[in-house]
Amino acid sequence: MAKHSEAMYLGRLPDVRLSFQLMGLHARKADSNWTYPSHEHSMYEIHWMMEGQMSMVINGKLHQQSKGDLLFIRPGTTHACTGAGPEGFTYFSVHFSVHDTSFCRELNRCKDTYYPATSNMAMVMSPILSTLYDLSTEHLSESLSSSKQMKVHAAVFELLGSLVGQLSQNASVPVSRKEAIAHQIAEYIEDSVRYIHLHSEIQETNRTWIQDIAKSLSLSTSQVNRIFREVYGQAPRKYLSETLLNEAQRLLKQTDLNVDHIAMMLGYKTNAHFSRQFKRWTGIAPSEFRMHAQQDMTNLMEDQ
Repeated sequence: MAKHSEAMYLGRLPDVRLSFQLMGLHARKADSNWTYPSHEHSMYEIHWMMEGQMSMVINGKLHQQSKGDLLFIRPGTTHACTGAGPEGFTYFSVHFSVHDTSFCRELNRCKDTYYPATSNMAMVMSPILSTLYDLSTEHLSESLSSSKQMKVHAAVFELLGSLVGQLSQNASVPVSRKEAIAHQIAEYIEDSVRYIHLHSEIQETNRTWIQDIAKSLSLSTSQVNRIFREVYGQAPRKYLSETLLNEAQRLLKQTDLNVDHIAMMLGYKTNAHFSRQFKRWTGIAPSEFRMHAQQDMTNLMEDQ
């Protein structure tokens, strides 16, 4: 008689699917008269002061940055900088974008921008930034080997994880039960988008997805809609549309897939349907969005 083997999980982690783009990672040494004009961009920026002093004006507010101080600048924020000491200054800057709704939610929970060298944020982040700085100076003289490139990726993941961890600790308002439920609803919606991406079909063709979420949380559909609106300021269905839009933008920015393929991956039966929906969301066609994104990245690299 055949024996049946048994197995049990000793541990398990969720699937890792974090899509990010790292751009404009650079170190610069400038004299006391160097300035950078007021500008904004669509990426997050970590600005770390290594030597000297500088002044950074962010959305009209002046920050005096000294050695070890950290600035976390969010997308669409106007900022400009100039030297603030007689001997010039050295800084290290990392620009990145993240196409993950829940991750961005954590990045934006805490609104602080300036973190002095003595803060937990700066002390936790400094060793990781130092590693990236060393790799960037090495890359300036010769191309990094494959193993060194993997070290860059590892450092970036550590940087993002530490950043979110510190921002969550610094968030002044604790998460209420209502907010916790709303975050669960958001996670279910994001899982729906991941299902679409994996299977190239919209799972909720009969529009029962909101009822499924409500059932899984032991709530009514009206409670799901009300709680989500109160916390997120929008209906769950609109959040689903925004999450799909984020994924469409990520694929257009970070891959060379044609628009037909992207439409299929996002569950649309035709390119025309996807293009109409994308234009309804953004005001421009997918191909035009990709062209603008490529131009923005070119401009950012030329400015560094």
